[in-house]
This record gives sequence, C-alpha cells and structure tokens, in this order.
Amino acid sequence: MQLEFSIPTKIVRSVSEITNLLKQLIDEQPEFQNVWVQGEVSNYSRSGAGHVYFTLKEGNHQISVAIFRSDATRLKFLPKDGEEVIVQGQLSLYSARGQYQIVGRNVEPVGIGALQRAYEELKQRLADEGLFDDFYKKPLPRYPRQIGVVTSETGAAIQDILRQLRERYPLAKVLLHPTLVQGDGAAQGIAFALQAMNQRDDIDVLIIGRGGGSIEDLWAFNEERVARAIFDSRIPVVSAVGHETDFTIADFVADYRASTPTHAGHIVPDQDELFAQLDALDARLRATIQNQLNGNTTRLQELETQLAPTQRKDAIYQLYQTVDTLDVACRSAVGRTLSDSENRLHTLAQRLDALSPLATLKRGYSISRKTDGEVLTAAGQVSVGDRIEVQLVEGHLACRVEEFLDEDHQR
Repeated sequence: MQLEFSIPTKIVRSVSEITNLLKQLIDEQPEFQNVWVQGEVSNYSRSGAGHVYFTLKEGNHQISVAIFRSDATRLKFLPKDGEEVIVQGQLSLYSARGQYQIVGRNVEPVGIGALQRAYEELKQRLADEGLFDDFYKKPLPRYPRQIGVVTSETGAAIQDILRQLRERYPLAKVLLHPTLVQGDGAAQGIAFALQAMNQRDDIDVLIIGRGGGSIEDLWAFNEERVARAIFDSRIPVVSAVGHETDFTIADFVADYRASTPTHAGHIVPDQDELFAQLDALDARLRATIQNQLNGNTTRLQELETQLAPTQRKDAIYQLYQTVDTLDVACRSAVGRTLSDSENRLHTLAQRLDALSPLATLKRGYSISRKTDGEVLTAAGQVSVGDRIEVQLVEGHLACRVEEFLDEDHQR
C-alpha cells in the first residue's frame, strides 16, 4: 500500500493583514467594549491637542492608555505618575504600533476622598489661572428687569427662588432654562444653558444652582466646563448651590455666591423696604420745608423789633412777600414730589395687578388642577374618569374627564 502526504498550502500575509485581523477579533468581543482596569500610572503626557496618554503598570505587566480630548475634558481629575487609578474604557489595538491599548473614557483615583482630591486639584488650577480673582467679578444690577434661572424645573430650588422673588420684588420677570443638575450630562447641560442665556439681550442677571446633597450629587457644579462657562458669561452670575456649608467650584468663579437657593432671591431689593424709604424721604422733605418756614418767621419777628416805626411797615411788607414766595415755591415742590410718588406707586400697583393670576382669570381664563394640586398644562396629565378642579375668577368647579378632544375640538 502506498501512502500519500499532502503538504499544506503556504499563505503569506502582510503585517497590516495580521494587525487588522487581531484588531477585528478584539473589537468583536463584547467583554472588551467596557472594561475597568486598575494599575499604577507611569509615562503620563498630554498632547497639545488635549489628548492624554499614559501606561498602567502592575508588577512586570503593563498596558497603554489613550484618552482623547472629547473625554479628557470631562475627567474629574488628571492622574499623575505613581498614582493608583482605575481606568474605564474600551480595549482596542493601535495598528501603527501593533500593540493593544485601552481607549479610556473615565479615570478614578483609588482610595477614600478621591472626589475631594479632584475638587482641590481643579480649584487650585483654576485659582492659579485667575478665574477666582475679584478683578473679574461683575456687579449685580440693583433693579433687574428680567432674571434668568438655570436649574431643574422639577426641583425644590426653582420653587424657593421663585417664592423669594415674588415676595421681595414681583416686578422682575423670571426666565427658566431647565437642565439636569445631577448625574451624567448635567455639567454639559448647565454649560449649554449658560451659553444659551448669554445669546439673549434681555437678561440682567443669571442664577444657577440646586438644592443640597452629597459631593457626588453636587459634582456637576465642580466640573471645569461649568466653571469656564460661568467665567465666560457676559451676564453677572449668581451661584446658589446646596446648603450654607456646601462650597463648589461654581461658587468661587461666580460673581456672587448665595448660600442657598432661597438666599438667591435676596439679590433683588425688598419692595417693603423701598416703600419705607419713599415714606421716609417724603417725611424729611416736609420737615425741611417746615423748618425753613419757621426760620423765616422768626427772622421776620427779629427784624420787626429792630426797625424804626417809619421803616418797619415797608420792611415787614417785603419780608411777608418773600415768605409768601418761598411758601408757594416750597408747596409747589412738595406737590410735585408727592404727585411723582403717587404716580410711581400707581404704576407699581398696575404692574403688580397685571402680574396677578386673578387678572388672567378675569379675562375668561381658568386654572385646572388634579386632586393632588398639580396644575394641568397638557391633556396627557389626566385620564378619562379622573376628577379635576377648575378655578374661576369667582368660585371653583369639581369636574370629571369624560373624553379627549383634538386640537380642532373634534372628538
């Protein structure tokens, strides 16, 4: 019997083919798409374009890390050689060198107080750049006409701010730019809102903030992109984040720090104090005029006793005429002042009445609420059969939803 042997075909591949084949194998593995790798940082560098490169080491093993600018700008802190960190990213192959690497998306320091350390590092870096200097602080307007607010539309902060502004200075209008204030995308949303508000020419001052929470909850206001958006704002910015003891990077960059969202409402004057000042001014003016009249009367009496009988009568008549002229002028000035004050008060009263919800109801509108008090602004908030309450200018109605109508009021 004769044996036959087959010789395998010789296949020669190029370097790029082998490299691309390995890259394809790595890229197709789901477990390599999102990996978390811990190690010691070495050979850290940052390119002029903003990309970050370093090596993760563990004993005699190492792996390269590349974090490109789009992700590097969102890092909470920048690692240093010798530090132990955890890198999140995707395992890939760098074809130009034929070596595998991690394309990083996030870096976290290992150990307790990592966020606090990141906070201190960014604070120091921005302080060194001058972003906290008083030289750049813009003054707040004394009587703002429109106030922009950047916060969550569903949080307690916006309610606290609106309540204070209505009580203290209801003449100011409020424009809300809603955005996330916590979690992924919050810092980007806050920065975008600040930039959008700065495109308008009718905003006198901006308030940014949120209620209290942990350092993780408030972290969006410690992000560099938010700090630079505040610094670049041409409109004065008030930072109102957390409780009195909470300090964020936004507080240091802003033109004014409010210790709480409620305290942010104190950037406007108090209408009660304004009316009290007006009353005090009126009283001082009246007292000044009366003192002048009393002084002239006393002087007249002194001159009367000093003049000879033949001169007394003519001098008295001249002084009487002078007093009468001063009296007319003073009373005219008082009248004009009081008239101006009454006109201002009347204008303020009209503007306050125009802002009142009751004025809107008198024009035929109504306010609909669910049984829990939530104001209805869209049909999708209720279902057929739900009970609702309708407030009219006089009285309330209890109603039940029977059916929905389309925009043309057709079933």
